[in-house]
Amino acid sequence: MKMKVISSLAVIVLAAFSFSGVASAAEATASPLVGTWVLCQDPDGSPKDTLEFFAEGYGFSRRPNAAMSPFLFKEAKDQLLLAVNAHGNLLNIYMGVSPDHSRLTLKSERTGNEAFYVRVGQEKQNGCTAK
Repeated sequence: MKMKVISSLAVIVLAAFSFSGVASAAEATASPLVGTWVLCQDPDGSPKDTLEFFAEGYGFSRRPNAAMSPFLFKEAKDQLLLAVNAHGNLLNIYMGVSPDHSRLTLKSERTGNEAFYVRVGQEKQNGCTAK
């Protein structure tokens, strides 16, 4: 019985170290986009929404009075691809990423205008006007 307790304890300790190593590796390779971003400015007047990015490569788009839309994302250099599930339809949305990762830009195919997102808490510094 004592051997079984020691073996179980060793497995638990080993698992704890393994999980902490995985968490550290995930933190080290986490995208700089992880967190919540808010629409700051949009010349087309779209409703203010937020984009929430998670380290595992997925996120959610949230708008007032609307169901949240899940998405997958992939960043490559200064480009960001969002694969959004919008009411059962898959939409690919391409955004620009500023070199310092402080802004995400979205150009409207319809009007040619450019909107941008900033991290939550950075609205005042960026003079955000989206409502």
